[in-house]
Amino acid sequence: MFDRDDERVELESVLDGGVGSTSADRAPATDDWRRLDRALRGIAKRRAALDAEEARWLVAAQRIALHRRFGHATLAEYLERTLGYGPRAARERLRVATALQTLPKIADALARGAQSYSAVRELTRVGRDDTEAAWLTAAAGKTVHEIEAMVAGRRPGDLPGAEVDPAEIRRSLSLEIGPETLALWRDARLALELERGGAISDDELLATMCRELLGGGRAAAAGDARPAGRAAYQIALTVCPSCDRTTQDGGGRAIEVPPAVGARARCDATVLGRVDGDDVGRAAQTVPPRIRRAVIARDHGRCRVPGCRSSRFVEVHHVQPRAQGGRHTMDNLISLCGGHHDAVHAGRLRIARAASGEPTFTHADGRPYGAPAPMTTRTRHGAGRASADASRSGSHDDSRGDVEQALREMGFPAAEARAAAAACAGHVGQPLEELVRRALRAAHQP
Repeated sequence: MFDRDDERVELESVLDGGVGSTSADRAPATDDWRRLDRALRGIAKRRAALDAEEARWLVAAQRIALHRRFGHATLAEYLERTLGYGPRAARERLRVATALQTLPKIADALARGAQSYSAVRELTRVGRDDTEAAWLTAAAGKTVHEIEAMVAGRRPGDLPGAEVDPAEIRRSLSLEIGPETLALWRDARLALELERGGAISDDELLATMCRELLGGGRAAAAGDARPAGRAAYQIALTVCPSCDRTTQDGGGRAIEVPPAVGARARCDATVLGRVDGDDVGRAAQTVPPRIRRAVIARDHGRCRVPGCRSSRFVEVHHVQPRAQGGRHTMDNLISLCGGHHDAVHAGRLRIARAASGEPTFTHADGRPYGAPAPMTTRTRHGAGRASADASRSGSHDDSRGDVEQALREMGFPAAEARAAAAACAGHVGQPLEELVRRALRAAHQP
């Protein structure tokens, strides 16, 4: 248990008389807490050194396929049976061990005990040989939770403090549920997939369930119909009036969300106004309740996108954005499910009004919604050169659509993103990154 006899003697001297004794029996030594702290820090350093040593051996075990010598199918199985690591922990240990081979500074910090394994695990997600020193400096003196926050949303090669797209930040949620709740979860997923006509992610399912509860699920649970005039968003979003950055309140924390979330909420929300002063105005809905009820009734309570079956989780969207003069009129409002509403504000779906007044739906590249994508060079000719017909069939529109979507995801309004993407029309064929840079320059020109 003890690596050195002096540690055992020191611990026994600290604990001697500590159990069942009183202050009259023994006067506490004034430096006991320092000795305890020194012992615990020593253990932490030795544990980190062992983690570093284990990482080196794991790389060697992976190189020679050690698990095969014992008849195991994978190295993860060997680690579970021999070292007691579960499948997820085994995979993480192997990932970190492999990453440390190219990150000598971070590996040295672990071996010296300057950083714990938990901290190093996070640093190996973003560190590279040219940035690891900067990450170690930024992580010095921080807790593992603070380091996790620094790393979240960043990619290998990014520097600490670099701008992060909130949409790139993913969080894991671990839940313990019973068999009945698991069955309900699976049924809810199936019901939503049937309504939307396709597979959905865990993120989409959970977000939809939460919005339903916060936006009127209580009324439905009581046996009443969900009030069609009530705004879909009853969630606390805070929008900075100067920079337009948006945060969403969740469990007492303000979490930054992508610009598209704020834009989507402005379509169909209850607005409290400014809450940082003494003069608090009355709450108001972006769409008057009577008009919202009429829009939902006109659209038969379902999403208007062709082929969408969603009829329970419906929001109201402005075809012409309010920032561009769009009004709360029946011909400018349309019912959309949450998934398609997201697609509009992310730039993947366009909605317009035809001369007849009927809505038209197209993909970002101009194709009618649901139409197959044009065959690309790779799908038609493998790695060979595309024919002239294939080049004319859609590469121009595809590039503009990709650029426009990229700008929309950066927070540009639809009209500005479309105009900036059009300015790149003469440079089709260049890499997407270069087209986006040209579009950004065009967008910022006076």
